[in-house]
Amino acid sequence: MRLTKLELQGFKSFADQTEFSFDAGVTAIVGPNGCGKSNVSDAVRWVLGEQKARALRGAKMEEVIFQGSSARRPVNIAEVSLHFENDDGGLDVPFREVVVTRRLSRSGESEYFLNRSACRLRDIHDMMRGTGLGADAGVVIESRMIDALLSDKPDERRELFEEAAGVSLYRDRKRTAERRLEETTVDLSRLDDLLSEVQSQVRSLARQRKKAERAEEISARRFTVEIALAAREMASWHGEFADLGAKVAELREAAPLAEAEVTRAEAARDAAHGSRAATEAQRAELTRLAAEQRDALDSLRREIMVAEERQRHALLRREKAEQEHREGGAVAERVAAERARAADERSQLEYELTTAIDAVQTEVGAEEEVRGALAAARASLEAAERMARDLSEHLHRLTLDREAAERELGELDQRLVSLTQEEQQLRETAAGLQREMDAARDGLEIARSQLTSAESTAGDAEQSVSVARDSESLARSEMLSLAEEQTATEARMHALEALEAERVGLAPAAARLLEDREQFGPGAVLGPLSDFITAGTTAAGLVERFLGAGVHAVLVRDVAAADAVREWHLRTSPGPLLLLPADRAPDVPSSHEADELLRSVTPAAPADRWVRALLGGTRAMGEGTAFVDARGAVWLPGALTGPGPLRRKAELGELGDRLSEARRRHEESAARSRAARHSLAAAEAVLETANAGVATATRETRQAEDRFSELSRQHQRAARELTEAAAARARIDERRGELDKRMAAVDTQLVAQREHTEERDAEITTARELLADAERKQEAARDRRTEAQVAKAQAEARLQVAQDRERHLDEELATASTRVDSLVSELSTLSQSDAHLGEQLAKSALDLEARDATFRDVEARMAAAELGVRTTDEDLTRAEHELDAIRRRALAMREELHVAELRHSELSGKKTSVRERLEFEWRKPMDELLASAEPLDMADDDLRAEAMALREQSDALGPVNPLAIEEHDEESKRLEFLTTQRADLASAKASLHQAIREIDVTARDLFLTTFVAVRENFRRIFVTLFGGGECDLRLENPDTPLEGDIEIHASPRGKRTQRIHLLSSGERALVALSLLFGIFLNKPSPFCLLDEVDAPLDDQNIGRFVRMLNEFKQKTQFIVITHNPRTTTEAADAVYGVTMQEPGVSSLVSVRLTGERAKETRSVEEAREDSTPSLVA
Repeated sequence: MRLTKLELQGFKSFADQTEFSFDAGVTAIVGPNGCGKSNVSDAVRWVLGEQKARALRGAKMEEVIFQGSSARRPVNIAEVSLHFENDDGGLDVPFREVVVTRRLSRSGESEYFLNRSACRLRDIHDMMRGTGLGADAGVVIESRMIDALLSDKPDERRELFEEAAGVSLYRDRKRTAERRLEETTVDLSRLDDLLSEVQSQVRSLARQRKKAERAEEISARRFTVEIALAAREMASWHGEFADLGAKVAELREAAPLAEAEVTRAEAARDAAHGSRAATEAQRAELTRLAAEQRDALDSLRREIMVAEERQRHALLRREKAEQEHREGGAVAERVAAERARAADERSQLEYELTTAIDAVQTEVGAEEEVRGALAAARASLEAAERMARDLSEHLHRLTLDREAAERELGELDQRLVSLTQEEQQLRETAAGLQREMDAARDGLEIARSQLTSAESTAGDAEQSVSVARDSESLARSEMLSLAEEQTATEARMHALEALEAERVGLAPAAARLLEDREQFGPGAVLGPLSDFITAGTTAAGLVERFLGAGVHAVLVRDVAAADAVREWHLRTSPGPLLLLPADRAPDVPSSHEADELLRSVTPAAPADRWVRALLGGTRAMGEGTAFVDARGAVWLPGALTGPGPLRRKAELGELGDRLSEARRRHEESAARSRAARHSLAAAEAVLETANAGVATATRETRQAEDRFSELSRQHQRAARELTEAAAARARIDERRGELDKRMAAVDTQLVAQREHTEERDAEITTARELLADAERKQEAARDRRTEAQVAKAQAEARLQVAQDRERHLDEELATASTRVDSLVSELSTLSQSDAHLGEQLAKSALDLEARDATFRDVEARMAAAELGVRTTDEDLTRAEHELDAIRRRALAMREELHVAELRHSELSGKKTSVRERLEFEWRKPMDELLASAEPLDMADDDLRAEAMALREQSDALGPVNPLAIEEHDEESKRLEFLTTQRADLASAKASLHQAIREIDVTARDLFLTTFVAVRENFRRIFVTLFGGGECDLRLENPDTPLEGDIEIHASPRGKRTQRIHLLSSGERALVALSLLFGIFLNKPSPFCLLDEVDAPLDDQNIGRFVRMLNEFKQKTQFIVITHNPRTTTEAADAVYGVTMQEPGVSSLVSVRLTGERAKETRSVEEAREDSTPSLVA
């Protein structure tokens, strides 16, 4: 079976009927870029059933139809046909010639034909199955496949292997099965929910049925009991109801007299209250006046003390101001004299600067003249040196060429010696490898038999592990849950410890002080106050709320340390800061009754006295919303804004306790888990031993197989390398002759170049002498100009100093004058203030005497008012005692009346309630119910107890459904139907699981079989293309071959590189071609189309590629789309030239190569370059 013809019409750029005829061997298709060569490979893919437009370099399938050109209209149909010769019966049809055709119209209709008869795509695939031309065959090998193999994306590389193995079909089946499994699982879940609901309804209806029957029994008995009890109660209430009516009438007549007596006593009491209030108001007013006079006296005394202090301070300030006034006058006189001297010095320096500027200008002109002569001499020298450098570089290059040739000769001599040794070693190696191969073959047979026996013992141990694993999993879950709880507690504790260590929440100034504490000396700054207080969570919150910002106070060693911190605070200004010197803490006596807040904390030295001073005598009110201190002051704090340092320390303590408990529980759980693990370990040990035996046998088998394969490859490689060594010896001899000729030519050129170099050296010497003379003259001129500039700079500096001094003296004189004037003004003000303070002191002394007399008078009036208050208190007490006695008598009468009325109403309500209840419940009038009462021989209490019990039983039953029996029967039938449906779905789910497992096993076996075959093909073709070296394919995870990456390792001959990304682009292309051909040979087809796969290859690698084509073309037709002339001349038996004589339309020229193939192929290449059909077959 072979391909004989390809026909295209309306397919992409082939608008006209185009025909490619193919014979055995290699057919090349050439042409310029963009002429439509790759459309041939797309046509082959398309006619064989390609369904993805992206694989045909398009966005949608209708783009394969000719779209038109500048001179042609689009066509409506694309058609491609493949002709096969079926002499050997490779295609399962009774025809010697088979034509497969595909046709597509712009309407979207796609048709397939077999020998011009309409058929289905499946019919074509069935016919091609087993020929290597199926839907997943690698008939077309193109450059993008090389990119896919060399890509870092494992999915693209894996796709090529899966297509070769035919795994895609099984993947589709698995996806279909998984989709059905997902749908079945969803249906089963919904059915379980429905089944659970129906089961719940059936159980509920069964309970309702029993309730209905029981409710009927209870209702009948309760009617009999309650009616009998109601009749008895009605009879017993009748006499008591009449007695209570008479008593209530009598008490209602006596009640008004008692109320009148109470009103009289209340009037007497109110009069006493009025007298008491008047005397109390008089006393309060006098108390207020006394307090005001006392406050006024204290305020006046303080004002007198302040005035006296201000008078003393003003006197001291006036004496100091007079002294500063005298000193300021002397300073002003001295500064004025220095100002006059500075002005004279400035005038002299200005004259010196003018003279220096004239000298600099003169010397700069002289230097410019000398610089021009120097530039001319330097240019002459540079020209001579440049010519000398050119000659030197040429001479150096010649010398390097000769040295390189000598080195290469030496290397070739060494290579000859090493080749001789290598040939001898290769012969010895080949013999040794043959012996090792025989031994490895025997070892492989032994390893395979051991593997078979080890696999039979591995399955028995797996089931015993399952039960132990379940119990261990339960124990581990419990342990993990406790571990999570412990971890959460530890995390919270560590977070709080980190916040505590970083002083988070501490006032900024306090935190800054703790960072800089080292500069105050060891032990000077002891730490924040919160470090020395320990309290529970509640107490910590109360202390923080009471202290407020005071909780951020910092304890220092003594007053000296506090002074040092105060100076630091003035420099840095970090914010508010409270300092507590440890040596100045007050001694506060303890009061156990009032120290409520202090008792709730534990202070630590040396801050314990400060803590007692701050918290002593303080108690909390309303859960910390207010505090009362030892003086009785009430402190209303603000809300807490966040966790403070004391609460954080308290929480750390509680977390420590919780963590200890969590660890104890975790240890107990861990002990249970360890016991379960021991049981599991015992079972797994048996399984591990069995698995180890299987793994060992598998490993030994694989090692034996790898060893045998490796020895085979090494033996073949040794034979090839012997041949290559002989060829290398001949190439070395040829290269030695070339190097001898090259060295003789270089020696002649070296002699001529050395003569030219000597002439240029003499010219350079003369130019350097002229340049040196010019440089000396220029150096002298520069020195003179520099001296003049230095003199000018010095004069400018002296003048600037004099001007600065003169300006400074002016400012100092102005300052002294201003200071003298301000002192005169201040002295005047101080004199006026002294006089005013004297007057104020005299006036305050007179006011003090007057207010003291007034205060003594108010105290006397207060004593008289206090005596009147005590007298009115006694009268009020007597009136209230009398009122209480009268009220008690009236209250007793009212209570007796109220009890009688309450009992009367109670009996009336009972009768009404019993009547309404019974009439409503039994739906009959009361008289009719009492008439139907049955006599019961039971005590009243027993009747009541039974009625109560019956009501409780009825209430306990709750609502009763009268249709429960019918509904229960219907739901029971529905439950039976749903149970049957669920069993069917569960069976279907199990079948789908089994199908998925079988698909996985089949796909795995197919993939591994293909992988092993491709691996061997890859190794063989790699050695052919590279002339030696090593390569391999490896699965990233052999246990899951359908999911892991496929790694490519390659080491060309003479290299140790393993990763293909480290190879050159040409070597990588050859590696990819080796693998692609390995995939192709796994499922060979009658023909193979190669689309520009040789583009990255150089001439040497093209030769290897051509040798590979020549090796395989006896069994497979090759169609090669190429740009490389060597591929055309050395490998092709026929050549097609694709051109575009008409823009946008591909056309064809061809030639068949015979004995003069090189000459005719060059003509084809010229035709390809000119894009004209100048060749004739």
